[in-house]
Amino acid sequence: MSKLWRRRLPGVVLFFAMAPLALPVILPHFVTDRFRGPDVQVHDVQGIPDRVQAGKLYLRLKDFIALVLKNNTEINLTRLDVWSAADAILSAKAPFDPNLSTSFNSTRALQPQSSQIGGASQLNTLTQNSTLNFQQTLSSGQTVNLGFNAFRTSTNNQFVYFNPNISTGLNFSITQPLLQGRANLQLRAPLMIARTQLLITSEQSEARIADLVANAARQYWDAIQSRDNIKVQQQAYDLAQKSYERDKLALDLGALPALDIFQSQSQVAQRKVGVIQAQYEYRDALDGLRRLIGADLNPVTRNIEIVLEDDPAPTLIPVVPVEEGVAAALQKRPELSAIRRHQGINELNARVARDSMLPRFDLSAIGGAFGLGGNQIPVSGPLGTGPSTFIPGGLGDALHQMFAFQAPSYGFAVQMTLPIRSSAAQASLADALVGKARDEYQQRQLEQQIIQDVKNATNQLEMSAAQIDAAKIARDLAQKNVEAEQQKYELGSITAFEVLDAQSRLATVEGSLLQAYTGYQRALISYQRAVWTLLDGMGMIVETPKVR
Repeated sequence: MSKLWRRRLPGVVLFFAMAPLALPVILPHFVTDRFRGPDVQVHDVQGIPDRVQAGKLYLRLKDFIALVLKNNTEINLTRLDVWSAADAILSAKAPFDPNLSTSFNSTRALQPQSSQIGGASQLNTLTQNSTLNFQQTLSSGQTVNLGFNAFRTSTNNQFVYFNPNISTGLNFSITQPLLQGRANLQLRAPLMIARTQLLITSEQSEARIADLVANAARQYWDAIQSRDNIKVQQQAYDLAQKSYERDKLALDLGALPALDIFQSQSQVAQRKVGVIQAQYEYRDALDGLRRLIGADLNPVTRNIEIVLEDDPAPTLIPVVPVEEGVAAALQKRPELSAIRRHQGINELNARVARDSMLPRFDLSAIGGAFGLGGNQIPVSGPLGTGPSTFIPGGLGDALHQMFAFQAPSYGFAVQMTLPIRSSAAQASLADALVGKARDEYQQRQLEQQIIQDVKNATNQLEMSAAQIDAAKIARDLAQKNVEAEQQKYELGSITAFEVLDAQSRLATVEGSLLQAYTGYQRALISYQRAVWTLLDGMGMIVETPKVR
């Protein structure tokens, strides 16, 4: 063994001695990170107990939307789409994963000899071979191969000068494509597409969540309308009940014919039916809200009383000019951004197809080194007459010769492949160009839809504000008409029918005003969704999982 190798031997021994101590620290983290996967959990319903007071669940619109974002099942399912897109990124990295392979085999052979120069009457040979290979494709396009092998042979052949005979070899190569695949676009493209697709999925999920939030907000205002409709129907019932009691008193005093009392009784019964229907419609609306926030999943909150604290009477906001709203929507809507990103995917596919049609021209640099070791049997005279001593040696000598490159090998290789026809690549290029044109048309179609959404939402908002003003005036006039009809009835100038009719018209107008209030709130939700200020206006931001 050489002096140089003797100096290196303590360091090598120390390395292999410390390796078992480091493995218990490094290996568990490697194993757990490899097999654990992402931390994707199914969360329980959250936030509802924080808003329960005295056994009742108190909600405002902002609180309700916060619970929807936390607990709504469909929103949580939409968020999982982003995780699936992130998994595609990890899968696209597979071509760049390094591969390390190792093998060992041992063979003993007993072989009778029929010749005097066989070295023994029966050869007894033990052959052991170990290999270690590493391969990786770099993102810049190069392919790196590194290999090591160790071969050991021991035999009873007296003609062998090294027994045991230990030989080692180290070989490596680097291959660089010069034309097709020069920038490794074909392997990098799936990874680039997967990253872009993650952004597209995130934006589509954000738009989907915004739609779900908008629908939930509209359903909330529907529940508010159902709640206040009970008051409207109850008010109509109370007016009918008062008229009936007055008519009954007049009947008892003989001031009213017996047949005229049935009209009042009929109105009381009909309006009682309206109250009952309104009460059950409100119960159904509350059950819908419970499902949206996940309250129906827990037996404790499944039937909890919900108190909606919002007043349907809105604060009217100034509407920006249509062109400003359209410009803001075209700039901020995530659906439009997703379409633009998809155009980039088709452009990338076109580049990959053009790259596939180029000739394949690869330049490789190869090299290696060899070493030889083992117990050397010297020969100083005729065969069989030399001394029986030998020079000891082993694996250290072979490794020293190999790493010192005492027996090197080197060279280069050139390989060229010329595609005569590239039918698949030409078809892929055509599909990419068609897809790009389709994306441009879809972008145009979506822009038209966004413009129409903003215009419709603006018109609906303005119309709802006008309806509120008109309904207020109609409500005040209907109230005055009821009072006037009541005074006329008391003076005997009209019958009870006219009074009941005036009361019915008042109830209808009260319902119209309530509908105008909630209609404005729903129109405001649609407008904010169209110009993409819905979640901003509520002080919330939808976050999607971030992956590396």
